[in-house]
Parts: sequence; C-alpha cells; structure tokens
Amino acid sequence: MTSKTDLKSRRTILKFSAALGGVAITPAIANAQTCPEDTLDRIQRTGVFNLGARESAPPYGFKDASGNWTGFATELALMIHEAVNKELGGKITINYVPVTSQTRIPLLQNATIDMEAGATVVTQGRAKVVDYVLSHFLTATSALVKTDSPLKSLADLAGKRVGVPQGGLEEAAWREINGQNKLSAPVRTVGFPDHAQGITALQTGTIDVYSSDEPILYGFAAKQKDLRVFPLDINTFLQSCIIRPNSSKFKRIADVTVAQAFAKGEWNRLFDKYFGPSSAAPQPLTEQLKTLVLMNSWPA
Repeated sequence: MTSKTDLKSRRTILKFSAALGGVAITPAIANAQTCPEDTLDRIQRTGVFNLGARESAPPYGFKDASGNWTGFATELALMIHEAVNKELGGKITINYVPVTSQTRIPLLQNATIDMEAGATVVTQGRAKVVDYVLSHFLTATSALVKTDSPLKSLADLAGKRVGVPQGGLEEAAWREINGQNKLSAPVRTVGFPDHAQGITALQTGTIDVYSSDEPILYGFAAKQKDLRVFPLDINTFLQSCIIRPNSSKFKRIADVTVAQAFAKGEWNRLFDKYFGPSSAAPQPLTEQLKTLVLMNSWPA
C-alpha cells in the first residue's frame, strides 16, 4: 500500500523532472527561432544583392569619371552577383551601397549590405565577427610621401606624423612598431575616414606620410604626380570580400566564382587591367601573387 508521503514524493520528482526537461528543451527552441538567415536566402527573399562598394579606394573599388562603380574587387563582386542571379533564376538586381573602412563591418552586421568588395585584410580578430570569401589578393602596408620628400625608408619616419585610414590595420601596425621601439622616436598616427582626406592632408602638409595598402597608394601616386610610394617591409596580408557568418550557401557560390576567375584567367585579366604596366596603378606580378593564383585555381 502506497502512503501519502510516497505519493507526495513521486509528485515532487515528476515536477522536478518536468522542470529539468523544460530547461533542456527551451534553449533549443529559442536557438531554432533565432537561427540567422543565410545570405543567399535573404537575397532570394528580397530580390536584391546589396553590395558594399568602395567609392575612393582605387584600384580595388572606385567611381569612374562617369560615376560608374568599378575596380578590381568591384568587378569580382559583379561576377559573384551574376552567379547568384543565375542560381536564383535571373531576377536578382544589384544595389551599390558606399562603404568605408569604418562602416563596412557594421553595415554587414546590420544587413544593410550582403557582401563588401574592397581591400579588407583577413585577420583572426575579424574572423570572429565576419566570414571571408576565397582570398583574391595580397597586399602590404607601404608609405606615400611627396615626391620631393627626403623620407625613403622606415627608419626615416621616426617622430613623423603618419596618416592612416580609420578602421584599417595600419593603426595597429604602427602601434606595434612604436611599442617595440623599432624607431629612434615614435610616430604619431592621424586617422582619416577615407583615403581622399588623407591624401589632401599629405599634400597640404598636415601629415608627413600617408600609410595604407600598397596598391591603393600606387593608384594615388599614378594620378598625383607630386606623390611617390616606398615600401616599408613590415608585413604581408591576404585580402578578401567579407560576408556574414552562417551563410554557407552564399559562401559556396562566392568561393567557386572566385576560384573560377583564377582558373579561367579572369583574375589575370583584371590584374592587367588594374595593376598591369598600362594601368593607372602599375605594380609587378610578384612571386607571392603567382603562388596565390596557383593555390586558388581550383580544378573543375
């Protein structure tokens, strides 16, 4: 015969078990409800591919004299748009959203843009908040000065005012150089929201040097004959288009598109157009870049 005490104990155990079951199930339901939308699904739902593009970061991304969006990374992004459009039935329009080094990640996170095409360097820190498409370029931090400037090497920059793009890696690079006492006197960095403002500051004497990605600096030097570039030999970085995490379907299309550009010679065509001898920002096809082409030319 079961006592009232035993029945009460059983009821308590059952209630406790149910409570435990609720605790175990509720987070799973919550996670399912808040599962982020794959970028490909979002593009299909909205019918629009929102591309974060650069207005003044030649040769990666810029507006030409007619106001058209163009550039090395912009053209690669257009190939990705074409592949997405084909995948989704040919009804996807492209919407250009201007971004800068400061705004690219926030605009990606709040879904204003679906991908950024520019000169974004792959870093461990950024990998915590964004995902990367297959890398499309290599770069290094270099220096831009006036043609008649006596500055010619890293050692010459001791105690100088160095302009950098806000939101880029240059501030951290110079902070590390100062922290390691590599120069006889620390540099003073001055941040600018876009490259154009930094170039103006350099030409007016507000800063002594403007430091950024080498190809971008060559682009400005080619347009402004009173400027020249010299290497610093302090780093080498991979560059990639950035996308939101948890978008494996979209990333697959983007990765394969970039790999096809490498494998089919489209990357080389774009390199000749934007970086070749007849381009506005000529630079050599280095052994490192040749290795990048070899590594990323995936077989069909």
